[in-house]
Amino acid sequence: MSTNDRSSTGHNLLLLFIAFFGIFVYGLLTALPGTVLPELERHQFLPNDAKAGTFLLINAIGAVLAYIISGPLTDRLGKKFTLFVGSALVIGSMGGFALIVGNVPAAGALALIFACSLVLGLGANAIVSAGHALVGDIAASRVNSALNLLDVCFGLGLFVLPFIAQALPHDAGLSTIFWVLAIFTAALLVLVVAPRFPRPVHPESFPIREAGDLFLSPSFWLLAIALFMYVGTEVAVGKWVVTFLERDAQLLSAVGIDAARLQQMAQASPDSLTDFFKNDRAGINLADFALKTLSFFGLSLMIGRLISSFLLGVLRVGSTVLLMAGSAVTTIGLAIAFNATDPEAVRWAVVLAGIGMGPIFPTSVGLASVIVPRIAGTAMSWVMGIGFAGLLVIPPSVGYISDKVGGQAGDVRKGLFAVLAASAIMLLLHIILAARERHRNKQQRVEVQPEVTAKAQS
Repeated sequence: MSTNDRSSTGHNLLLLFIAFFGIFVYGLLTALPGTVLPELERHQFLPNDAKAGTFLLINAIGAVLAYIISGPLTDRLGKKFTLFVGSALVIGSMGGFALIVGNVPAAGALALIFACSLVLGLGANAIVSAGHALVGDIAASRVNSALNLLDVCFGLGLFVLPFIAQALPHDAGLSTIFWVLAIFTAALLVLVVAPRFPRPVHPESFPIREAGDLFLSPSFWLLAIALFMYVGTEVAVGKWVVTFLERDAQLLSAVGIDAARLQQMAQASPDSLTDFFKNDRAGINLADFALKTLSFFGLSLMIGRLISSFLLGVLRVGSTVLLMAGSAVTTIGLAIAFNATDPEAVRWAVVLAGIGMGPIFPTSVGLASVIVPRIAGTAMSWVMGIGFAGLLVIPPSVGYISDKVGGQAGDVRKGLFAVLAASAIMLLLHIILAARERHRNKQQRVEVQPEVTAKAQS
């Protein structure tokens, strides 16, 4: 191997590390609402489930805007620009959250909390878009397998943050978690500054006609709408499973805790409820179990993506078959979890669902990148943009349904059935996509056969 080859390989490995670290940071940020939402509600920064739903909705608006904007920006100005700006926005939002919860009375903080949620959505999802496009550049023919490995880092981040939260002293301020995430994101920003990134695909202009070709492809729409259901499902589980385990009356009863007493404490004094989760052994155990379940969910996503990377890269399993199988396992796992009356059953059903979810996001994005290869960055970003629009509907709907059905106490279990419905629709769409691709491939083989025969005869 020549010196230039070694240098190029080393440079590509550095860029892959930056992309992988960026997706790890995104995993941390995705675990943030699930980790802090119960705390924000107990401290009255988010007074009820409906306000928590609005928090998630505003965050989702930022995410969708990020994907609409970042794809063309990445193709025009490059991955480095998008990663840098996304990191800077996340650092700003984390600093804002930390200062708000540490210095602003809860009664006057709601608008500021919502503003930081919007900025977080913009920055975090710009990182995701550019990170996937960067790996797509480097991985070339093995893009699906590489993207599954990339998104293992997302599961790692989702797995790690709850442990960070548990490791903090029980009297540590809520703001500490935000400062920790600001430091991680600052490290990403520093890594992005120095290396040379691949040049923009279209530095001179953006090819509108080819972008239009995306919207004429039935496969693009099947992928995108299924991803809409998937993203909403995955994020809703990550954001609500802790609340579900800490608040559902049937699950609390199974561990000997009276849900009515907790509700009375919440109505009488938010401080007494906070004290229960920080100083009462039953409350501490419950909170630790819930946070560990969120961590196990992140770990299960990692396992699912490692398995799918092996299936795609080594055994050459078809991408659409993998999507269909993953969505079936996801739907079965969630059906068990949301009907369970025992916390252990919820935990392991969520783990099963996470393994099924593992391959769905990276495999869908990889398929999108080959629909119109000349604008792969835009294709990937826009399929993610439509997919992440699921955040506008599914995670917030859990809070709105819970608040509507359960009143002040909420009924998160009933709200989570919106997530199960989304997963079932995703499964149906993946079945249609697999059938369509099988039919299209069969037609292509029929069309190629006469040409091969003619060449052989000549």
